[in-house]
Amino acid sequence: MALAEHLKEGMHMRGATTESTSRYLSMALASRRLMKHLDSFALTGTVDEPIKIALQDLLAIMDPGWQTGNSFAPVPGESPFGRYEQAQVVNEVAEPFGARNVRGKLARIADGTIELGDRQAAVRDINEFLYELENRALHKYSEASSQREW
Repeated sequence: MALAEHLKEGMHMRGATTESTSRYLSMALASRRLMKHLDSFALTGTVDEPIKIALQDLLAIMDPGWQTGNSFAPVPGESPFGRYEQAQVVNEVAEPFGARNVRGKLARIADGTIELGDRQAAVRDINEFLYELENRALHKYSEASSQREW
């Protein structure tokens, strides 16, 4: 009986680890996809609705009020950035880039107020942030995957 309980517990833990690791992989993929769409935005100046939503999700996560008020709540919707662990990573990565600066550029892109002359530079800066975010998420994914017991 003790062996069965131990195996059941191990399966539960492995399932939780798999879910957590898949969130990091989703975050990395979402970062890459957002970079691709922002490159298109830099050329055309148009942002489609799913990209606006992704940008708004990132803005919500980077809002200091959200962090203190909802530390363990996901962002409304199905954002790959919205779980507590992922939100922590987003904010850690944003710090060296100047979180306020990143938020400002994301907001101007999302609401369409960014000027034509600033568009290329803003996209380049946001893509650098997203590239670092993708790398950090992949590192977390790899780290969590290697810690799994088989």
